[in-house]
Amino acid sequence: MTPTPAVEKGLTRRILTLAAGRATKADFEAQRAPAYPPARTSLAATAVRIVPSAPLLFPLATLLRAPENVRHVRSDEDVSPLAEDIAAHGLLQSLIGYQRFIDDVADKVMIVGGGRRLQALQRLWDEGLLDGAWKVPVLIRDVDEAVELSLAENLQQRTMSPVDEFFAFKKLMDRGDTSPAELAKRFGFSERVVKQRLRLAQLATPVLDALADGRITLDAAMAYASSQDQVLQQEVFEDEDRRGSTAHATDRIRFSLAMKTYKTDDPLFQFVGAEAYERRGGGYEDDLFAEKTGAQQLATPFALETAAREMIEFQMLRRLPEFQRSEDLSPSISGFVVAASLRVHDTVGNAIGVTTPPGYVKVESVEWRKPWAEIRRSRTDVKILVGIDDSGQLSLDPRVMFVEKRQRRAVEQQRPASPGSAETEQQRQLRIRRQVVERNARHAAAGPFTGTFLENRVFWPEPHNDRSRAFVHEDGNGWLVSAEIFVTDDAIAAHRAQAEAEYDAALATTPA
Repeated sequence: MTPTPAVEKGLTRRILTLAAGRATKADFEAQRAPAYPPARTSLAATAVRIVPSAPLLFPLATLLRAPENVRHVRSDEDVSPLAEDIAAHGLLQSLIGYQRFIDDVADKVMIVGGGRRLQALQRLWDEGLLDGAWKVPVLIRDVDEAVELSLAENLQQRTMSPVDEFFAFKKLMDRGDTSPAELAKRFGFSERVVKQRLRLAQLATPVLDALADGRITLDAAMAYASSQDQVLQQEVFEDEDRRGSTAHATDRIRFSLAMKTYKTDDPLFQFVGAEAYERRGGGYEDDLFAEKTGAQQLATPFALETAAREMIEFQMLRRLPEFQRSEDLSPSISGFVVAASLRVHDTVGNAIGVTTPPGYVKVESVEWRKPWAEIRRSRTDVKILVGIDDSGQLSLDPRVMFVEKRQRRAVEQQRPASPGSAETEQQRQLRIRRQVVERNARHAAAGPFTGTFLENRVFWPEPHNDRSRAFVHEDGNGWLVSAEIFVTDDAIAAHRAQAEAEYDAALATTPA
């Protein structure tokens, strides 16, 4: 509807007053009232709120880039082509901003949307093609609404840096008057996508900087966001950064993070229990960037580890007599040491990282019954290594014992020795060297995986998990070399139908 001459005159007067910097805050609120007579058919009853879109004109000299502008990455990029286009064709799109007041008097217009256009106009001003009085159309909103409109504009143009987009959504959420579901509805995303943006805004600073600089992909950033632990994110990021051209592979990032986090199906969590974990402030997090699985990831691993250590030490006060009465151990057990990882497994290596008690030495023996027999016979003062086993129960590793230094030789001599005499320290060092060299030679003989479909997916197991074994093949004697291959849950799901078909086919050919 075309405004009447009287209405148009009043609107013009308000614009000129505000643009001249003499408007009060009351004038500013008044100028946002509808300037056109209401139509006979009102839209007030509809569910959609249509925001007035008429811009106001302000002198270029009164415009400043607002700190709330949602675009920050490459905000200092060259705007010469845009300035040349404005000089040739004029400003084709208004800016978005809010009025700044000092002592209730209009001072400056803070530009939230259109920062590059403002830079281009200021470039033309510097070149003498415009002056500070040149009128610029600005769509005026309050601060929060201006931020939202700026984000909407950039999303529509698809020119926005992912990092700026993350922080723009975070800024809207930080207002405290909205929810991910409401933002999703307003911007046309799913709620899950909005939650992903909010999670990505919480990435460790080095990861966000790398994404902003283009050193990692958005997929890699999403892999880092599979954990909310910023310290862990940065630790894995720094490890990856040292890999050179193969750095920041998404599958390896996820694998590294998963190896250092806990889920609700972890034996340690089963031992502690949800109630004790939550009582210490423990929470849960969803991996917003992967398909749902049955187990939830723990948001606060430290709370789990603290609770587990406290419970282990408390229960051991009650269970120590039980271990002392065991026929395979000894009544001379005087205490215990908790495994550094809080876990004990069937494989060796549980004593890695353990601090030996003062005055004691650590003795390890696969043939553990012989040294324990000597400990029982001589009543040697001994401490045991305890932790949580794979079933979630408090257990011990009988292959590791901590004995008084003066008793070490008597206990260690019960180990199987090479024929003729006990193994000397020099012989032990030579044996370890020979084992490591042979293992590394087998790995080298297996060949590199670079350039194959297994690149970044094959991992050599830790020495205590190495299952390599001698093998006789038609090509000659050799070894079956132990290796670990990482596959994603999605890849497994994609092959499940084939696996089911193979199983059913094999079952059909099996005699009843």
